[in-house]
Amino acid sequence: MTYKLQFLSTLLLALLVTACAWLPERPQPPRVSLVSVQFGSMELLEQRYALQLRVQNPNDFVLNIQGLDFEMELNQLPFASGVASQQVAVPAFGEALLQVEVSSSVWSLARQLREMGEGRREEFSYRLHGRLSVGGRLAAIPFESIGTIPLTPAAPAR
Repeated sequence: MTYKLQFLSTLLLALLVTACAWLPERPQPPRVSLVSVQFGSMELLEQRYALQLRVQNPNDFVLNIQGLDFEMELNQLPFASGVASQQVAVPAFGEALLQVEVSSSVWSLARQLREMGEGRREEFSYRLHGRLSVGGRLAAIPFESIGTIPLTPAAPAR
C-alpha cells in the first residue's frame, strides 16, 4: 500500500510541475510616458486636455489594448482623470502612440497656476497611473509613469 501511495504522490508531483510549465507567463507592465499636453476646451467648472502617450511593450507578444483608465497627478496632487476606448495593437518589443483626453476641475488648474505665478515652480512633476485593458486577458495591466514638465522652453541645441 505504501508503494502505491508513494507512486501516486510522485505522479501527482510530476503532473503539477508539468502543468505549471504550461501556464502563460504574466506579462510585464507596459511603459507609458507622456509625450505632449495640449489645452482643450474650458467650461465654467472643467478644463479638458489632449494628452499624447507613448506605450512601450517589453513583452515578446503583441499587446492588443482595448482601452485605458487613468489618473494624472501634478506636484503630488490629484489633477485630472480620463478613460479611453481606443484600440491599438502594440507590437512585441515595440511601441505605439495614443491620443487621450482628460478632464480636471478649474480649481485644480487654478491651484497649479497660483504656485507657478508665485515663482515656486520651475517645472511640474507628474505621475500617470492606471490600467490598460488588454484583449484576451482576464485582468487589466496596471501602469505608472513619473516625470517632469519644464515650465521654460529648452535652449536650442548648438
